[in-house]
Amino acid sequence: MNLHEACYQGRLDVVARLLANGADPNEPADPIPREWISCAGNRPRPLNCVAIAWTMTENHVEIAKLLIRDGAVVDDSVLRDHTIEMEGGAADLALRNVLETAWSAATGTVWSWSQNK
Repeated sequence: MNLHEACYQGRLDVVARLLANGADPNEPADPIPREWISCAGNRPRPLNCVAIAWTMTENHVEIAKLLIRDGAVVDDSVLRDHTIEMEGGAADLALRNVLETAWSAATGTVWSWSQNK
């Protein structure tokens, strides 16, 4: 299983192992095995795959933290992707907070969810 699929599926154990073995947290996905629906186009990075997960779990929040710790870029496409399937559950809100914090730290600005949907 590659890093993108593991992120999308919420496989925290696999993501941790892949990152520990040197997987790049910013490598674009290969569009051949799957058609990705992402604001990053058909080659999303792993954090985009977390943000677009259809079934958000606490594992996705922890995966986002791992990816960010290992240098994943939190950009506009990641934040926009999280609005595609976001339903307001506890894990969704926790991931939103993780992404907002990383965005603010990287840019010095606050992400406005209402203006960027």
